[in-house]
Amino acid sequence: MEIRKTTLLTERLFGETVAEAQMESAIPLPQGKTLERVLSAECEATVREIACREGAVVVTGVMTIRPTVESAERMPYAFEASADFTHTIRMDGVTPEMTARVNPEIPACSLRREDGGLRMQATVQLRTVVFRTEQIPCITGLEDAPETEIRTAGVTLRRRTLLGAHSLRLSETIDAPRGMTVIGASGTPLINGLVKGTDGMIPQGELKLCVLFGGSDGGVRAERYSVPFSDVIGCEPGENAFAAASLTSLSVTVEEEGSASVDAALSIGVYGSSSDTQRILTDAYDTAGSFSCSAAHENALNYEAAWSQTVQLGETVPVPPHMKDAYLPLYAALRPAVTRAAVENGKGVIEGVLAVTVVYRDDDGMKQSFTHELPMLFDTEAKGTLLIPRVRAYDAQVSGSGRSVALSVTVSVDAEWYRGIDFSCVAELGPGTPPETDSNMLVWFADPDETLFSIGKRFGVPTARVKACNPTLSEPIREGTPVILIRTAR
Repeated sequence: MEIRKTTLLTERLFGETVAEAQMESAIPLPQGKTLERVLSAECEATVREIACREGAVVVTGVMTIRPTVESAERMPYAFEASADFTHTIRMDGVTPEMTARVNPEIPACSLRREDGGLRMQATVQLRTVVFRTEQIPCITGLEDAPETEIRTAGVTLRRRTLLGAHSLRLSETIDAPRGMTVIGASGTPLINGLVKGTDGMIPQGELKLCVLFGGSDGGVRAERYSVPFSDVIGCEPGENAFAAASLTSLSVTVEEEGSASVDAALSIGVYGSSSDTQRILTDAYDTAGSFSCSAAHENALNYEAAWSQTVQLGETVPVPPHMKDAYLPLYAALRPAVTRAAVENGKGVIEGVLAVTVVYRDDDGMKQSFTHELPMLFDTEAKGTLLIPRVRAYDAQVSGSGRSVALSVTVSVDAEWYRGIDFSCVAELGPGTPPETDSNMLVWFADPDETLFSIGKRFGVPTARVKACNPTLSEPIREGTPVILIRTAR
């Protein structure tokens, strides 16, 4: 008898956790600048390296913060600062051979004046999923095995893979308010489609821009733009393909009266899934009982699909009681964070908080700001047993006056779905045992959960013969049902 074998490469979920890294840092002002008050701050965290160690996941990254402040002369300006971080996430059982995915977010960030500069305090939330890769030996079939009954099953393993990546330089000229200069800018790249081209896959999208302009009188004006982009990623189309983009640098400058130039760098990746389908042995026996076959129960985590949803959030936001009335809303700064992601009652549920800092001018012409938190809730039909989400917010509009302002924000959530699967396989055949009886004919009263195959295996009778001797018998077989067995005389 010839035994055919293969090895399945499985990815399994080892564990999930949410860790928090506390950061505190002094932020010096740009050369020659003064500080009267902080108006707002936009911040983001980027993971640069993830390393699994014995009992821990070590995450290295950088936090970038872009404060918009007002000088002693009541002139607004913005600048950028960054701070590196390294955080060790303790997880018992983690080994260097494992891999991890980490999504960083900043649920809390504050700035205060200190020694002529700023002091930042922030919480970086690290949503971490650890995967374990294992090789599972399996028998796929038996050849030259007469009078042998075989049961096989198909198993498909799918892994998320990076099909291709590219850095895209984006240059564009946009209209700008006359007589004003750029204070600061922020951008969110969105993928709207992915099509197949002659030279590869073509992601198509738009860069959502919010540019703050300042005038010589200290005024502030926020303008929103949409800059389209497309790129060619040299890769073959994959199963469940999707694209993701991140902004790596952004510069907006006024070149001439009434126009500004945008120079941005995007990192774009095309992802998909690689599938491995095998037919594997789950059980077998021969009439002589020359070998034994026992299946092991295994599990794996399959990548299923990418999912996205965009919603418009709108709310009337009250001005805090201790602050003056809003005369003219100027702009809003956004900081979204996921607080919970779960699969329950057949749905994927993502909860979060959107921190919105509203900047406005009061009746005296002074700039004021306050932060309000909006709850976020997304749900969708479950496409698996595990989801890894990311939330972004953009296109904030604020209007109204008095004791409240009207806020409108676009929020986009992207998630990757994974599904746990269970399967049985046989790694080795063991030594055989003779059938339970040598009788050539007998009547067996079925035990609970028995099948034609299991009864035939028990007594060394081919399944087809069991069926032929009991033509009215069908599965599931009720406990106590008489089953006639006739064996070939030896």
